[in-house]
Amino acid sequence: MPEKTRKASLTDIHRLTLTAAEVEVLSGADRGVTMEIGPAGLRVGAGTENDLQLDDPLVSRRHLELRAEEEGVRVVDRGSTNGTLFGGAQVVNLLLTSDAVLTVGDTSIQVRLKAEPLDVSLSPRTRFGDAVARSAAMRHVFALLEAAARTDVTVLLEGDSGTGKDVLATSLHQESGRAEGPFVVVDCGALPEGLVESELFGHEQGAFTGAAQRRTGAFEQAHGGTLFLDEIGELPLEAQPKLLRALESRSFRRVGGSQVIQVDVRVLAATNRRLREAVRHREFREDLFYRLAVVHVRLPRLGDRPEDIIPLAELFLRRCTGNEEARVTEDLARLLTSYPWPGNARELRNVVERFATFDRADARLLFGDAPASEDRGGSPFAALAGVPYHDAKQQVMSDFHRAVLPRAVERAGGSVAKAAEALGLPRASLYRMLQQLRDDDAGSS
Repeated sequence: MPEKTRKASLTDIHRLTLTAAEVEVLSGADRGVTMEIGPAGLRVGAGTENDLQLDDPLVSRRHLELRAEEEGVRVVDRGSTNGTLFGGAQVVNLLLTSDAVLTVGDTSIQVRLKAEPLDVSLSPRTRFGDAVARSAAMRHVFALLEAAARTDVTVLLEGDSGTGKDVLATSLHQESGRAEGPFVVVDCGALPEGLVESELFGHEQGAFTGAAQRRTGAFEQAHGGTLFLDEIGELPLEAQPKLLRALESRSFRRVGGSQVIQVDVRVLAATNRRLREAVRHREFREDLFYRLAVVHVRLPRLGDRPEDIIPLAELFLRRCTGNEEARVTEDLARLLTSYPWPGNARELRNVVERFATFDRADARLLFGDAPASEDRGGSPFAALAGVPYHDAKQQVMSDFHRAVLPRAVERAGGSVAKAAEALGLPRASLYRMLQQLRDDDAGSS
């Protein structure tokens, strides 16, 4: 950014002009795939959280990131195992000012800079509902959501766990013309197997075993308001066509019913996966993706927007202490701004709450060595009592996958296809889960 722009207040800047660019995979299993580098950047790796998910065993789960800047495209290696190569040399942080070819594992990626710039609008506001931010990246998100709030358009929020997708969804509802209507949340990752349709659309009495009375589903409950489909990337493939039909017609039948029910509902969805890549890997329906992503919003990680750390920390501190004048101390500010925040804003909130409890800016105490509870109660889940729900669920599911999936493949004689059939899983999903376990092992070695 030019020197004269740097000196201006961040909130005085309402538009950025960045370098527009695209990438094309030139070699490897994903050859021919092309993608734009948007305002939120482009992440490349083998994990499902990447914008470009590469099928290459030599590529790390989180390998590199490409960021559009005013003077070019910045290449940042994310601590990959085998490195990112440019001209045969390994790079960690490099600004590209002309077309270039990068090599990651056995894959070559062409970066092409475009003549026309990428214009990015920023909101003048530093608050959207309950969300607080000063960074250009989040104020661009605010600008998108402000526009979306003026209509009933469907919005898809994508971002890492803890980036505040639920807060922004709630804020969008509050800022919209439906603020007086209901706000109904469905966690698609927690829906009981076989009951997805009932949870979304309801059921009639006697529709199935255990259906003792009529039940109103989430679509019907949200009539006149907003339906928030959280963790939409975890919705089973077999349930996606019915959701698509309901989104297209805003109508449905309860399970076991014949009456067509019309609803007036606005739909928001969120996921920590990259659904466009899930579509390419045949793990999510393309038609449903396009129906959800009418407005497609990518949320940046907290570690990539350090100017938001202290405002958020003070917001959390005031909430947990009840003191609207509470401020972050200098010692605490130094600790907070020097930490990378892999758990994003959710982790920051936990750290601030620990600080408020013990009133000490001690790194070991705040970042993981807080005193353990004396009463474990003998439960294997007791250690997760203070962990946010989604983080705890992810840890439990990871442990479950590690204990169950490799043994299922072993019992199937090494055949992933047979193991998937025995487990009742799509083959692609089992491959993805096993790859995730391998990536986690590689990352911890």
